[in-house]
Amino acid sequence: MPSTVPHSSRKSPQRTALVEDDPVYRAYLSGLLKNTPEVELVHAWESAEAMLADTRFLLVELLFIDLELPGISGLELLSRLSKLQNPPRCVVLTSSLEPEHVFSAIRGGASGYVVKTLDTQAFLENLRQVIQDGVSLSPFIARMLIDEFRHAPPQPGGRHLALKTLTARERQVLDSMARHGSAKGMGEALGLSHETVRVHMKKIYQKLHVKSKSEALAVLAQETQS
Repeated sequence: MPSTVPHSSRKSPQRTALVEDDPVYRAYLSGLLKNTPEVELVHAWESAEAMLADTRFLLVELLFIDLELPGISGLELLSRLSKLQNPPRCVVLTSSLEPEHVFSAIRGGASGYVVKTLDTQAFLENLRQVIQDGVSLSPFIARMLIDEFRHAPPQPGGRHLALKTLTARERQVLDSMARHGSAKGMGEALGLSHETVRVHMKKIYQKLHVKSKSEALAVLAQETQS
């Protein structure tokens, strides 16, 4: 039976592609994406060079990138794509959970970080998070980011002071974001629907003047430095 991702608010499948040099993993992931109704697989390239030489990559909305590519590396490809006027959301594929690899990918513009040893259901959960929330941030990665930001230089006072403008419920959602990462996990922990969580997250981003979970978590982490 084909694996599926639960219905989202998108009216059409998200144009998705991948860059992976391992032919076995590339075939596995291609088959998985082809059987995901909310995804339209554009292509699966074996290298960054092959992708950049193919104009179809300009149609891609969501791109999975192997971090350890030969030639142009995954990080270099992230950097090149970030300069596009409308870059795709990029999710890194890797066998490594080394902090420096995680931070380099996220600083490079990655919207998610997927370990290749994940089973099918875990991978589909990451895919669902990216499609619905724009980012895939597992609890493990969220905790890693929190620890990193706690040792980073403090942000300008404006964002920190903005924490005081959050309602009690919004603060609960933000705290839950650090513990659970996904909107699903946050909703289950707080007894809220996925859509309600997303509404709260949108308001939190607006009040903190941030655009992503990682930025919101940075503001939360640096509260302890003041």
